Amino acid sequence: MSKNSKSKKSKTSVSVIIFRVLALVALVVFLFAGWKLYGVWSEGHQLEKETEELAQYLTPQPIEDQTTETNHIDYFSVDWAGLKAANPNVVAWVIVPGTGISYPVVQGTDNNYYLTHTYTGAYNSWGSIFLDAAANPNFLDDNSLIYGHSVSDVGGMFTSLKNFSDQSFFDSHPYFWLLTPDQNYRCNVIAYYQGSDDAAVYLTDYAGQQDQVLADVYHQALYTRDMDLINRNFVTLSTCNLDYGFSSNQRIVLMGALQEWNELIPQSEAS
Repeated sequence: MSKNSKSKKSKTSVSVIIFRVLALVALVVFLFAGWKLYGVWSEGHQLEKETEELAQYLTPQPIEDQTTETNHIDYFSVDWAGLKAANPNVVAWVIVPGTGISYPVVQGTDNNYYLTHTYTGAYNSWGSIFLDAAANPNFLDDNSLIYGHSVSDVGGMFTSLKNFSDQSFFDSHPYFWLLTPDQNYRCNVIAYYQGSDDAAVYLTDYAGQQDQVLADVYHQALYTRDMDLINRNFVTLSTCNLDYGFSSNQRIVLMGALQEWNELIPQSEAS
């Protein structure tokens, strides 16, 4: 066999080896990507299923009303006994009209566990909506922080808080609901904020300086709403701003002033 023939054969063998290695790498990448996509789908499906099951805890209460064509309006109450049986760490239920946000609020012993677990305790990277571990569970702090993930354009706990970045949406949705075992609250929206997580909206103890703190909140916020805020407590909903990636300190925040609410709440508010 000539040297040229051996050289060609050697080059062909090397080419075949390189092709096979590249094909194997491509297969591994494809399988890994498929596994990741399946994981995302699986966790999203799990969350959808749990969300559907949550409907059992919002109990409809048909009330006769002669002013409507159907002669009744569906109101609702929360089945706290059922929720507490499912998870004693449930402290509230939050509803943000117009966003699809209607979930129980849990509180753990730290702020890590519920980042990756649903309210049932099942592992899920989408996590839960949870009250800051250091907060008063009865929402007696100057400002109570409630966290939830943004995970994609759709789905996730607090992803749709970004709807408030549109001022017309902010203007037409002036409140959200916070329901607790002892008291329901309408949370009158005072500010929508986009920025870093070291802003005034994250202060929980105003140390007698409420006027100054709220002045800072209004100065830093993208949109605000004026109202009487003397001697009011506040609740702040916080999530990541995905425009900056998952690891940034940029946040989307909706802040509301607590108002005790002792009237029935229409079931239509929970959508």
